[in-house]
Amino acid sequence: MSPRDLAITGMGAALYAVVGYATYFGITFYGVRFWPAVAVPGVFAVLFGGTVGGMSAAIGIFISDMATHGNALLSLTVGVPANFLGFYIIGHISKGGSLRRMLLSFPLGLGVGSLIIGIGLMLWSQLFPLPFSSKITPMTLQAGLFLAAWTFITEIPFLYLIVPPVVKTIRRSGVL
Repeated sequence: MSPRDLAITGMGAALYAVVGYATYFGITFYGVRFWPAVAVPGVFAVLFGGTVGGMSAAIGIFISDMATHGNALLSLTVGVPANFLGFYIIGHISKGGSLRRMLLSFPLGLGVGSLIIGIGLMLWSQLFPLPFSSKITPMTLQAGLFLAAWTFITEIPFLYLIVPPVVKTIRRSGVL
C-alpha cells in the first residue's frame, strides 16, 4: 500500500467512524445498528479500490464500535471482517469506474458483509452475550439469516442513493 493509499485509508476510516457515530440514532436489531454511514466506505471503495475501501471500513467500524458498544473482540471477529470483505469486494468489482460495475458491486459486497454479520453474531451468541444483553442468548441460524437480511435491506438504499452521485461529483470536479 502506497503512502497515498495509507493516508486516504486513514481519512476514510476517520470519516466512517465520525459519520457512523453521528448517525447512530439508537435503532438496532440484535445489536446491529441502523447504518446510513455505509455510504462512506462505499465512496472510498469505488474511488480508490478494494484495499483502501476495505481497510477504511474495517478500521472505521472498529473505532465506531468502541465508541458505541465497546466490545473489541466482537468487533474484531464480526464487524471488522464483514466490513473489510464487503467493501473490498465493492472496490474490486467497481474497478474501472463504469456505473454498471459500481451498481453490480453493491449487492455483492453488501451481501457478503451482511452474511458475515448475521452468521457471525449467531455463532458469537452461542458462547458470549450480544451487545444488547448481559447474558448468553443463543440465536438460531434462522435468526442469524434474518439479521443478515435486515442488515442488507436497511443498508443497500444508502449505497444506491448516495454513492453514485457523490462519486460522479468528485470525478467531475477534477480533484481525482
